[in-house]
Amino acid sequence: MPLAKVVRRLEESHAANGLEGITLLGGEPLAHALEGAALARASHALGLDVMIFTGYVLEEARRLRDCAVAELLAETDILVDGPYMRELPELKRRWIGSSNQQVHFLSDRCDPADPRWLQKNTLEIRLIEGELSVNGFPARQATGLWKRPRPMKSPDSSCNEPPGEPAA
Repeated sequence: MPLAKVVRRLEESHAANGLEGITLLGGEPLAHALEGAALARASHALGLDVMIFTGYVLEEARRLRDCAVAELLAETDILVDGPYMRELPELKRRWIGSSNQQVHFLSDRCDPADPRWLQKNTLEIRLIEGELSVNGFPARQATGLWKRPRPMKSPDSSCNEPPGEPAA
């Protein structure tokens, strides 16, 4: 999707829904730093904050020999660094996936004392036009709740028969 179209959608969401910022994550945002920096600059121009999750620790990221990475970091307000480790779930800091990850406030646009950082992690599940998306960090007991249910097997029921065919 072209950057201009993404920016239009951000602008519309900001106006209609009070969008506060964007988060770049998934895969490795620093591997796409040139594009990420352009999106971050456009987001800042709209008054939005920029948060990035990276598997690199901040010091490693700063040592990368890529001007685009330095540019992206300069446009980043909050950086969460370190690899996500499923076996180290974060239970106290909101929006953070695993306890080994560190939060760095790289600008003064966001307040480290914001009480939302102390709220519990949440799980957002959306079903829009048949497309399911899951965002957030689920509690261990919630893992799997969003998976498609499997049919129940019941030898006494005709529910397992293919549609249109009568039970024997």
